[in-house]
Amino acid sequence: MKPYSFALFAALMAPLASLSSYAQGGDEQRQYLSDVLAPAAKKKAAYYREQSGKEGELFVGKTFTIEGKLKAEGTYLDAAMSLPHGSFTFFHPNGRVESRGEYINGNKAGVWMRYDAWGQELAEKIYNPEPLANIVYTRAQTMPQFREGDEKAFVRHIKSKVESGNNQRVKGTYTTTFIVEKDGSLSEVKIVEGQDEKIGEQVAGAVKSTEPWSPGADKGQPVRVQMRVPVQF
Repeated sequence: MKPYSFALFAALMAPLASLSSYAQGGDEQRQYLSDVLAPAAKKKAAYYREQSGKEGELFVGKTFTIEGKLKAEGTYLDAAMSLPHGSFTFFHPNGRVESRGEYINGNKAGVWMRYDAWGQELAEKIYNPEPLANIVYTRAQTMPQFREGDEKAFVRHIKSKVESGNNQRVKGTYTTTFIVEKDGSLSEVKIVEGQDEKIGEQVAGAVKSTEPWSPGADKGQPVRVQMRVPVQF
């Protein structure tokens, strides 16, 4: 092949290579979702989601059926598109608007307008996100962390603060429950198992003295988490 022919061939093929690379990259960046829009493996997915630019500090995301029909579009607080925040629109399979409203920190808020598949208005729904903001988790994506280490370090700290008062060794198990608040403070500290009330009061006081903790988090946002820890003496 003559030099100029090879150069021409390379120039013609470059856009195709770029297009192929873009398609592969786009597939890698897709989030595959189940029929209830939960994360799913690609082979079991009913939908997929892709990022589509930004609006100010928010990330625009679009959700499609596996066949490529638009299911929803809206904005997210994070690039991973796990926390919807701002205006959202959902669509019927025929492309008409199904519902339209606002998300605040991952929860539907305010008035959501709803429509049937022919575009006729349905009864609106009103969402109040405030009660959801105070939900207490028992498991969160990121669990609270005692500032001096893990659960074993926490138990050692509690045991070091408790004395029997009569020079006798403290015995038994004292199980404590408490809530790690979003700011790391502790609330509702209780002893739910233990034989000696006075020892239990010491354990509760020792637990309270460990604040602040690193708070728990779910979808990147601080959440209230209830902990249950047995202290074996």
